[in-house]
Amino acid sequence: MSLLSFPAATAASRVVGALLCALAAGTAAAAFVPSGSMVFPRTVHSATLMADGRVLIAGGNRPSDERPRNAGPVVRAPSALAEIYDPASGSFSATGEMTVPRFDHAAAALADGRVLIVGGYGNEETQSNGELFDPVTGTFSAIASSVSVGGERSTATVLLDGRVLIVGGFRMGVLSGAQIFDPATNSFSTTGNLTIGRYVHTATRLNDGRVLVVGGLGGSAVRSDAEIYDPATGSFQLLPASMGVSRERHAAALLADGRVLIAGGYTVGEQLTSAELFDPASSTFQPAANAMAVPRVDYRLRTLGNGQVLAIGSQRYDLTASTAELFSPATNTFSSIEPGPATERGSGDATVLPDGRVLLSGGSDLLDPKGGRVEYGELYTPDSADALFADGFEP
Repeated sequence: MSLLSFPAATAASRVVGALLCALAAGTAAAAFVPSGSMVFPRTVHSATLMADGRVLIAGGNRPSDERPRNAGPVVRAPSALAEIYDPASGSFSATGEMTVPRFDHAAAALADGRVLIVGGYGNEETQSNGELFDPVTGTFSAIASSVSVGGERSTATVLLDGRVLIVGGFRMGVLSGAQIFDPATNSFSTTGNLTIGRYVHTATRLNDGRVLVVGGLGGSAVRSDAEIYDPATGSFQLLPASMGVSRERHAAALLADGRVLIAGGYTVGEQLTSAELFDPASSTFQPAANAMAVPRVDYRLRTLGNGQVLAIGSQRYDLTASTAELFSPATNTFSSIEPGPATERGSGDATVLPDGRVLLSGGSDLLDPKGGRVEYGELYTPDSADALFADGFEP
């Protein structure tokens, strides 16, 4: 795809400028490059790496027109449309539609190649259902078993045995329940409840198979506490130690050494740049050596094949340039990536591909005064594009 065929001229100029800077610096490493136009621009969608190496991009919000920055609440317009990104061809193509339009849902790749979609908002109500995408047929099918949790902004975490833990969410109130989806029976079953109901939290599978649930909104407050789910007992345990800062709409990523990086998010009256690390050996949180360069809310942390963590996206409308950062577990520090991506994506997604590159999809263009959706994808190539870790470290 020619750089000049970018959907928006302003976006094209930013990409061209970034690439020229990279060439002038005499390096082709750690670069952002265009990856083609999406079939359907979207925000608050899911972008899930499938077993065959392609990426399923499903649902999302589809505002019908461009909206100026800070123009009030975003129109809720859930979409049932889905598309697939193929790294082999570098292109997006349409696939079957979901059975229910939805955004702010949870998604998880199953070991058999299918993708689980659960909860979210659609048809003018919070959804208490799920569906499965079959990559062989390119179609979605509804799951007969209902979901008692899920709702909006829940989490879906694949356990070591292939089942999926669904935690919390919001549906006419904060949910404290949790359920297990079993791909062998295509059904949901209850498991132990959270000690504190929460949503807009993170849930990260640890190396020992337990799941760390951190922060979020619950009990009419932004949470600083965390709890651990143990699949062996089917129960949650509140940890004695809490984060140094309460956070919601933050991001988390599992590191190669077993620790969990937790960064950014929102606390009362403040968007956060701070980060901390959870050590499962001591069940404690420690601050990172430095903070991120800009506050990041509703963004993504993705662990790369070289062990570093990419921080991408934000919800800041006062930025004058796009930003991206790398966290180094060796030094516990963040450093900026120069040049950054073509634009600052709000509520987009990032997916680590099997070859180590990262696909950026969707989101709102925070550098566009009209507040338009980003109509193209981008690819980030790390300094060392090693193959990604076995499970992609999806939080």
